Amino acid sequence: MGFTPWPYDDTISAVNNTYDIIQQNGDIIAHHLTQGVPWREALFGLPYPTHLENEIDGRLSRTLDDKAVFLAIDSLNLLRYALVGNWGEAGQEARSGAWATRSFADPEVIAAFSNFSLDMIERFDPEYYSYCTEVSDLILNNPEVYEDFVVFAQGVYENIKAEYPDLPVMLSLSLKSPGSERSETIANQFARIADYVDIAGISIYPYAFFAEGDGASVDTLPDGWLSQIETIAPGKPVAIAETGWPAENVDVPLLDLAVESSAAMQRDYVEKMLLGAEALDAEFVIWYTAVDYDAFWNGTLGQDALSAIWKDIGLYDEDLNPRQSLNTWQQAFEITFSAEGN
Repeated sequence: MGFTPWPYDDTISAVNNTYDIIQQNGDIIAHHLTQGVPWREALFGLPYPTHLENEIDGRLSRTLDDKAVFLAIDSLNLLRYALVGNWGEAGQEARSGAWATRSFADPEVIAAFSNFSLDMIERFDPEYYSYCTEVSDLILNNPEVYEDFVVFAQGVYENIKAEYPDLPVMLSLSLKSPGSERSETIANQFARIADYVDIAGISIYPYAFFAEGDGASVDTLPDGWLSQIETIAPGKPVAIAETGWPAENVDVPLLDLAVESSAAMQRDYVEKMLLGAEALDAEFVIWYTAVDYDAFWNGTLGQDALSAIWKDIGLYDEDLNPRQSLNTWQQAFEITFSAEGN
């Protein structure tokens, strides 16, 4: 059970405090690298930019030795419809030069991504590694690009396994309403890459990405809301790579998203989700953000509409007050931690 180190504000103290909080309340850290890939440097074995090295060093220096690591490196862009961009100083930026038109199936793309992944695996020493976040949305948003992704998946998987045969290699799928046309399309297309996945990761935010009504409240979650992964990825071990539920109302007009929620409803979701994870014998569970990031959202993020979806899913509110859901999480964590003999 664990979290990503997503901070609640863009300050050193907030970053450090976030690491303290997540390591007190979990035994695994999800280091999710969303900023892109240093494509040219990774292909030719050149030194990485200083800003990249600083980011990696900061993550490693703050991670306690007794914490497991789930390392996820995005190969898709933030909107999940194309190859990820370059890791620039301000984050993910457009690929330039020859890289601007290269596809997932390009041998140099596969080589560069594999090289970067192998380097990060050596540094982070993860117990789990993922080469793609929410490939389901690529399947739905850009099926033509997915054709090339199938080639990429095979190449990256084989390259990683050649060096780390015992490391579980994953990707994640963003679950939609069970039984829906979207869910069936994801299942049909996942079969094409199933041989290149050791564990099927689940990305699930029902309040935002299920059909209207299905995710309106915890009580309206349909049958199979979580267990549908067994139909999508039959025979695969599973892990909840990211999830969350807001403790406050969500209103994002630009995305046509309006959800009524509360701290009590969030607590109910934590309980229901953990029971579902136990029924699936999930490898791990990642709650995406431990603390509401209102300050970060109002400041550095510029009230970005997309990031507003997750702004209030913290088990602590923006003032670092614990919510009801934290107690539910901690009780489950103590039981799990004790059962593992720690």
